[in-house]
Amino acid sequence: MTFQDFINKFSSALFIVGLLTCYLLFDFQTILFVRPQGIHFIRQTDSLSFVMNYFNNGFHFFQPQIFNLASIDGKAACEFPFLYFQTAILYKLFGEHEFILRLITITIASTGFYCLFKLLLLILEDSLYALFFTFLFLSSTVLLYYTNNFLPDASAFGFCLIGWYFFYQFYLDGNKKNAAWLSMVFFMLSALLKVTYFINPIAALASILTVGFLKERLGLIEVLRRNIVLISWFSIAVVLVIIWNWYALTYNATYHDNYFRTQTNPIWILDKKGISNVWGAISKYWFNKYYYNSTFHVFTALIILGIFLIKKADTKLLAVAIFTTLGSLAYFLLFYAQFGDHDYYFITLLPGLIFLVISSFVTLRNKFPTALNSFFSKLALLVLCVLSLNYGRKKLAERYSKPETLYSQIGTQLAGTRSVIDSLGISANAKIVILADKTPCGGLYFLNRQGWNIADTTDFSKNKLASCLENGADYAVITDRKYVSFLHKGVQISEKDGIIIYKLKP
Repeated sequence: MTFQDFINKFSSALFIVGLLTCYLLFDFQTILFVRPQGIHFIRQTDSLSFVMNYFNNGFHFFQPQIFNLASIDGKAACEFPFLYFQTAILYKLFGEHEFILRLITITIASTGFYCLFKLLLLILEDSLYALFFTFLFLSSTVLLYYTNNFLPDASAFGFCLIGWYFFYQFYLDGNKKNAAWLSMVFFMLSALLKVTYFINPIAALASILTVGFLKERLGLIEVLRRNIVLISWFSIAVVLVIIWNWYALTYNATYHDNYFRTQTNPIWILDKKGISNVWGAISKYWFNKYYYNSTFHVFTALIILGIFLIKKADTKLLAVAIFTTLGSLAYFLLFYAQFGDHDYYFITLLPGLIFLVISSFVTLRNKFPTALNSFFSKLALLVLCVLSLNYGRKKLAERYSKPETLYSQIGTQLAGTRSVIDSLGISANAKIVILADKTPCGGLYFLNRQGWNIADTTDFSKNKLASCLENGADYAVITDRKYVSFLHKGVQISEKDGIIIYKLKP
């Protein structure tokens, strides 16, 4: 058996071993058990708030809640909550363990990575290139961070990759009808978690119809007949995604929630200074967290060469690359303002980047087959892959070496206060106001109680505190003694480790 035969025969096993090895080097086994902290602590505790409120208040799937009572009873909806509901059920079976949601996210994302490898194997027909490119794409610090986290973005990306794998099977062989409907099911799951991922099934359908019309010269009836399974399941996916988003918007309006973003934040609502500020954040702060600089350089060089040599492109692959790129560009413009503060918005751009890079590589290999199939080309890609993975590892370690931020410090302060509250006999239904907490659900999550957060001592916060008291706040938890005079009400019942608890009602 030759080396190439060995690689081809055991490529799947090599991928799995390589992925698990990377996870060990990334210290995933430690991160798995880390409590919410660091970058985007707010969104982490939002996700866990959904889980705990299912667990605490009964498993009412279509009545998601968070700890913050800014809305009526804390009822609020965002993404389709099946990950949170599933986690709450597992809490019921195995106990309250935060790592369960992380583990679910890792499992879905990892399945997606495996499907990306199998997809690239279908496209490139070369096990080594498929392996190296897959690991190169997953070496993004941002992607690695959210793969082992509480946010739904990596899960949405994982489902999306699974969808693309099944779609491409049908794309190459129209007789594989099962692959057609499976692709749309996974695309739908992806879009239910993050509606912006619906650009992928749109791109997939647009690609297969365009190729049918323009390359295969088929008539409208024949194109529709060949793709009727795909079109039917695409229609089902559209309807279900629309129904959920309509329900979420209606639910939030009913319970007066305006916390979760359910609308675009496009570039054209910003003035020149706003556009410049966002671009500065992207280019000067976030950019080197997206990928290793040399990885971006190689991606850019491939894309430019692919454009110049476009006549050598694979038509089917080029169609997917064009439509996913157009979808990604539309998404970027529609949510431009969000990119300034939210690194995870980059993950939605990855399918477009992947297809653009791979299409360009295939184009280049078609033009220069001897050079691109050589040992040295594969060795160069392997070296880049190792360097990029190591860069991602270092950047990931940096994120966890600084676990406390302006927002996440509330978690450190209140880490042991839940047991104190329980020992005082404070009811699970008691409403608590936390002074001072800059996060809507962060401190309340660590206390496992619903209530409100007061961020500072401004006039706005004074009015908010008065409103909390009027709306039935039972207790106050104070994280800094200077806020005692700000409270002006209640009787102190506990002080431990700098955390003061006041009873507000007689």
